[in-house]
Amino acid sequence: MTAQFENRKTGESLGSYYADIMIAADGIHSVVRKFYYPDEGQPKFSGRILWRGITESSPFLTGRSMIMSGYQDQKFVAYPVCPDTAAKGSSLVNWIAELAVGDEMPSRADWNRKIDKEIFAPAFASWDFDWLNVPKLIDETDAVYEFPMVDRDPLPQWTFGRVTLLGDAAHPMYPIGSNGASQAILDADALGEAILEHHDAERALKAYEDDRLGATANIVLTNRKNGPEVVMQIVEERAPNGFTTLDDVISYQELAEIANQYKQIAGFDKEKLNSKIGVQS
Repeated sequence: MTAQFENRKTGESLGSYYADIMIAADGIHSVVRKFYYPDEGQPKFSGRILWRGITESSPFLTGRSMIMSGYQDQKFVAYPVCPDTAAKGSSLVNWIAELAVGDEMPSRADWNRKIDKEIFAPAFASWDFDWLNVPKLIDETDAVYEFPMVDRDPLPQWTFGRVTLLGDAAHPMYPIGSNGASQAILDADALGEAILEHHDAERALKAYEDDRLGATANIVLTNRKNGPEVVMQIVEERAPNGFTTLDDVISYQELAEIANQYKQIAGFDKEKLNSKIGVQS
């Protein structure tokens, strides 16, 4: 099988390559996916936009904590990303601000564009907590980039003879539950096992699809319902004016059940993962 490649921006030919199989891991705008599903159209827009930035700031909470604050229509996520910075007493914080904006999706040409912080920052002006000053964090960020929250509908088929899809090309999903990269890793693991088990290329790719297509489709649909972050929406709906004690709003048992259910859906069950590599819990 021969695949021809070209530069998407310039149209320049990048050569032709022969292989026994082809794995299309070319993202949410996959050219290979579009070849097999030419009428699929644009990704599905959630009505929410993410603004992302990275800022050197003071450490918050433990200095290694990830926080998620808000609910479905307004959310802020922040976590440190550089141990070297933390060792110097500061923190390089990656953050995401999210707002519901309506049904009109930005043009694809505008995705990942640098934007004026005033587009969204006023919505977070009062989010100054004792342990994290969100307005200050946003204000001190040099560059902020905009991304629509999008996914695509699950497909009925990934594998076509000696060609198959993997990662976002196969199952783009909302960035909920840390699944963007992790599901691609699980895809690659399943694909490797299938190739080792089946010496026939087409059978191997079909076995991989049988293992992963249904599982990832379930995650796509679950993430549309907020996945594990549904706990934030539950608290917002039960206590829209705030609360003194979280236990008065949602129990630890309910939180644990939601988290454990999602771990099973996403393939993050500790026992199952450890068993694959021979580790005992």
